[in-house]
Amino acid sequence: MKIVLIRHGEPSPIDHKLTEKGVLDAKALKEFYKNEHIDKVFSSPLDRALDTCKIFLEERDEKYVICPWLEEFVHPVYLKNNEEPVLNWDFLPSFYTKNDDLYDPKTYLETEVMKSGNIKHYYDYVTSNFDKILEENGYKRSGKYYEVIDSNRDVLVFFCHLGIISVILSHLTGIPYSVLAQGFACPTTGVTTIYSEEREKGIAQFRCVSYGDISHLKANNIKPSFHARFCETFDSDERH
Repeated sequence: MKIVLIRHGEPSPIDHKLTEKGVLDAKALKEFYKNEHIDKVFSSPLDRALDTCKIFLEERDEKYVICPWLEEFVHPVYLKNNEEPVLNWDFLPSFYTKNDDLYDPKTYLETEVMKSGNIKHYYDYVTSNFDKILEENGYKRSGKYYEVIDSNRDVLVFFCHLGIISVILSHLTGIPYSVLAQGFACPTTGVTTIYSEEREKGIAQFRCVSYGDISHLKANNIKPSFHARFCETFDSDERH
């Protein structure tokens, strides 16, 4: 099985719909992958992801299924001595790097800060629904691996969001979601590709072979959006 996670195009900060650049990037994505085989398509209901999905499928026969659980993972948490809540993937380095438990796969969802936003509940909601789709398509979760019910080479595509991509990758690889969310920024319309590996009969794991690939933008000399990144230097005008 091949799993493809596609982040939506650049959104407007006002209404979160696709910007002109977001539409341009989505069209480049459509053209670049027009000959790629796809079996099933799933999309977040949010406009920026759904519109990216619709553009991608404009000249294809595949239909899409809207999944509410693919909505962005925007669940605020509360820090001590901090009046305003923060998004659970938006910690400043002075806080994040001093909390070793956030790097530990066994403890990070049970930390005080993650509990303050009930993050484990939302994480489990996403991953349980994701596993239902995999089971319907031949791969049943069993502990940390997947029992192969129907070995196949089907291609499942998910149009979603940065936080959701981090959650799904965390679930499939065992890397803490907090580490992925803090350390990896998938560009808008970036393509993340994951394959099943059935090295032992009936037992599969998943391996990420590319993350946030933007070959479709490079092929058209399109500069990627800065969206999801932060300032490269403190004295810059980029987002802090």
